[in-house]
Amino acid sequence: MSKLRGLVPSTHSLFVFEAAARSLSFKRAASELNVTQPSVSHSIKMFEKHCGTALFVRDNRGVQLTEAGRQLYDEVRVSFRRLEQRLEAISGRGTQYITFAASTSLAAHWLAPQLYDFQEEHPEVRIKVVATDRDIDPDHEVDVTVWVRSRDFERANSWFVCDEIIFPVCSPAYLLSHPAPQTVEDLVHHQLIHSSDAYRKRMDWSEWVELAGGDASGIKPNIVFNDSQLTLQAALAGEGIALGWCLTAQHLVKNRLLVRPLPTQIQTERAFFLLASDDASKNKRCKILVDWFLAQSEELRILEPADAAGSRPSLHVVGQI
Repeated sequence: MSKLRGLVPSTHSLFVFEAAARSLSFKRAASELNVTQPSVSHSIKMFEKHCGTALFVRDNRGVQLTEAGRQLYDEVRVSFRRLEQRLEAISGRGTQYITFAASTSLAAHWLAPQLYDFQEEHPEVRIKVVATDRDIDPDHEVDVTVWVRSRDFERANSWFVCDEIIFPVCSPAYLLSHPAPQTVEDLVHHQLIHSSDAYRKRMDWSEWVELAGGDASGIKPNIVFNDSQLTLQAALAGEGIALGWCLTAQHLVKNRLLVRPLPTQIQTERAFFLLASDDASKNKRCKILVDWFLAQSEELRILEPADAAGSRPSLHVVGQI
C-alpha cells in the first residue's frame, strides 16, 4: 500500500489544498470545487493538523502560503499536471501528437526550420519532436523516425529519402579569415572539427580524406564532440571546418549560414530512410506527415559549391567501402 494514503487525511484534501494554494483564496477554491467556504477552511485545518504544520498564513487580507505550504504546492502542482497529461493520453482525450524521433542535427537543422510551415498547412496535425542520440524502432510511443542504412534496405513502412552524401562545410566568416583550401590535402592544415557518435556510425575526417584521395596521416583530432549537431554548431561559430551531411546541412548551405569550401563530396552506399510504426502507417495524420516529408525530400538538391573564383567545379563522388 502506498505511504501516501497515511500521509494525507483523504485524496479530497489534496484537491482542496491545490485549489486553495493556486488561487490563494478559500472563497475561490470553494466556488471552483462547488462546496462552501467553511468546508474548505475545515478541510485545510484538518490537512494542517494531519501534517503537523501550518500550510497557510491567514490575515485580514486573505491567505498566503507558508514556506512548507509553498514547497508542498510545488510538488502537488507538478504531480497533478503529470497525472492529467498521462490520463489524457491513455484515455485519448488529450492532444494527439505524431511523435517524430530524430537525431539532434536533423531535428535542429531540417525539421525545425520547416515544421512551422507544415503546421500552417496542416493545423490538424500536431507533432512532437524527440531528439535522440541513437536509432529508435518506431513503436507505440514513436510514430516516425529517420535511419541511415544500406541503400538496398527494405522494410515494411519505410521510404527512401535521399542518398548519404558528405562534404566539408564552414562558416563564411571562417573562409574570410583563413586561406581557402584548394585541394583535399589543404584540409589537413585547417582546424577540422571532429565528432564521434556513440550509437550511430558516421564517417570521420580520416576516412573522408582517404576516400577523397588525400593523405589523412596528418590529421590530429584536438577536440572531439560526441554529437554531430555540436560539430555543426562549432562550424557555425567559425571555429573550423566540419563534415556536413546532405540532409541535415541542406538548409544551412542553402541559406549561406554555412558554405562548402571545396567541391569534393563523398557519396556512400548508404541512404536516409523514413520509417513509421505499423499503427502510425494506418493513421491519416501520420500519412500526411510522411507524404510531406517525402515531398520535401524530392526537392532536396545538393548545392554545387562555388570555388574561390566563383566557378562551379564538377563533383567528386566516391562509394564508401
